[in-house]
Amino acid sequence: MRIGDEPLSPAAVVAAARGGAIDVELSAAARERIMRSRRVAEQLVARQRVYGRTTGVGANHHVDVKEADLFAHSVRLLRSHAGGVGDPLPDEVVRATLLIRLAQMAAGGGGHRPEIVDALASILRDGPLPVLRDLGGIGTGDITLLAQLGLALAGEGEWAGRPRRAVGRSEEVAARGADEVAAGGAHEVAMGGSSEVAARGAAAAAGSPPRIEIEAGDALALMSSNAATHAAAALAWADARELLDAGLGIAALTFHALDGNREAFAPAVAAARPLPGLGAVSRCLRALTEGAPPPARIQDPFGLRCLPPVAGALHAAAASLHDILAVEINAAAENPLITDDEALHHGGFHAAPIALALDTLRLALVPFASMSAARLSHLMEPGLSGLSPFLSVDAPGSSGVLISEYLAADALARLRADAAPVVLGTVAISRGLEEHASFAWQAAGQARHAVPHLRTVLALEWAAAERALRMKGAPREGVLAPLRTLAVGFDSRFEDRPIGPDAALAEAALPAAARAVRAAAP
Repeated sequence: MRIGDEPLSPAAVVAAARGGAIDVELSAAARERIMRSRRVAEQLVARQRVYGRTTGVGANHHVDVKEADLFAHSVRLLRSHAGGVGDPLPDEVVRATLLIRLAQMAAGGGGHRPEIVDALASILRDGPLPVLRDLGGIGTGDITLLAQLGLALAGEGEWAGRPRRAVGRSEEVAARGADEVAAGGAHEVAMGGSSEVAARGAAAAAGSPPRIEIEAGDALALMSSNAATHAAAALAWADARELLDAGLGIAALTFHALDGNREAFAPAVAAARPLPGLGAVSRCLRALTEGAPPPARIQDPFGLRCLPPVAGALHAAAASLHDILAVEINAAAENPLITDDEALHHGGFHAAPIALALDTLRLALVPFASMSAARLSHLMEPGLSGLSPFLSVDAPGSSGVLISEYLAADALARLRADAAPVVLGTVAISRGLEEHASFAWQAAGQARHAVPHLRTVLALEWAAAERALRMKGAPREGVLAPLRTLAVGFDSRFEDRPIGPDAALAEAALPAAARAVRAAAP
C-alpha cells in the first residue's frame, strides 16, 4: 500500500486493518511534504512562540519552555498524557489508527520528523503492535492513545506480547536493562539537548519494536489527531454497511415467506420522494423480490411496507459517515497547522463532525433493527404467514421459535442503549480553558458495541424466515437462491429445540449474505 499520492479511503483502511500486517510505504511526494513541514517548524520555533513546541499545553499555553529544555519537554508531554488506563484496543483498531495517522502525516501539515513516519510504517509492516488502552478520549484529539504510541516508540510504553513497564525517571535505569534484553539493543530516551541518534529505525531483531529518539516538538505533533476515533468509526461504518445489505436480503426472504406486496418498492413511489437512500433501498428490494408470488394483502405491515424509508435513512447515515471519514483520514488537522511560512493555532481538530455522524448512524440502526424484530414477529402470526403459530409443527401447544422474540427484544434494548447520542454531553477541563468536547471517541466505541446487537436481531429473523420458507415448501431458486443456499446448514427439524445453533450459523453467514445481495442488486 502506497501512502501519499492518492487519498486513503475508508474501505481501504478497513480492509488493511483486518488483513494483518500491512506492506506500506510512503510516496516520494509525501516524504518531501513532511520534510518541508519539519524544516518550516524548526525555523518558526527559532524565532517565535509555537504552541506545544516552545510552550506548555492546555491551560499552560502561556508558559514558555526554556530552549535547553525543549527535548525533555517533549518527553514529559508524552509521559503526562499517556494515561494508560482501560482495556487494550483490538489489533484491527490499532492497525487502522496507525495507518490513518500515517496518511494524515503524509499531508505535511504537522511538522513531523520523517523518522516517526518511518517508525509507524515499520510497525504496520513488521510488528509488533503497541498496546493502546482505551480510556481518556473525549473528542478533542486522541491525545491519551497517541501519547501511549509515542511512549512505546520511545521505549517506555507497552507492546503486544511484552510486559507492561513503569514510566518514570526513577525506574529508567532498571527498566532499560530489561528492555535491552528483550529488544536486543540499548536505547536511551533523550532528556536534554543532545540528539545523537535521530532514529533507531526498525529493531535489529525480527519482531522487535522500532525505537526512536524523541526530539523537541515530536510530542504534540504526534498527539494532535483523532486517528483512533476515525479508525474505530471506519470499522463501525464498514460493519453497518455490510449489515444493511445483509438485512435487506433477509427482509426479502421474509417478504417471500409472507407473500408481500411489491407496490411499496415501485419506482414511482420512490420517485415521488426522491431521497437518495430511499431510492437505493427501493431499487435493491425490487431486485430481491423479482418473481415473487401474487401478494396476499393490499397493504403489508410496516416491517415490509415502510422498509424503504427506514432502511433508506440508515443508507444515508452510512453514506454521510463515509464521506466525512474520507476527508478526515487524509486531513492535516494538527494544531498548530504548519504552512509554508507560519504556524496557525486553531481548533480544527475538534471532532464534532464525526461525533454527529456516528450518533446519526447509531440512531439509524435502531429503527432498522426494530423493523427486523417486527418481521420476526410477523413470521409467527398465522394470519400473515398462513402457517402455524410460532412456526411450530409439534404437539399442540408447542412454542416453535417463540423465544426468538425474547432474544430479539433483548438485543434491541441493548442496541437502544448504545444509540444514546454522545453530543448531549459536555465537559470543561484544563482549568476551564477547554470548555467543550464532542465525545467522538465514545460515539465510535458505542457504534462498535452496537453492531453485534444488530447482527443478533438479523440472524434471528433469517433463521425464522428460512424455517417458514421450508414449511411452505418454497423452491430454492430465483434471485434469492444464493441466500437460501447459505442457509442449507440450518437445522431441518421443525420440532421444539433451541434456536441458538441456527442463529449462530446465520450470524456467521451475514458477510456472505451481504455479498450475495450486492451481486443480485448491484
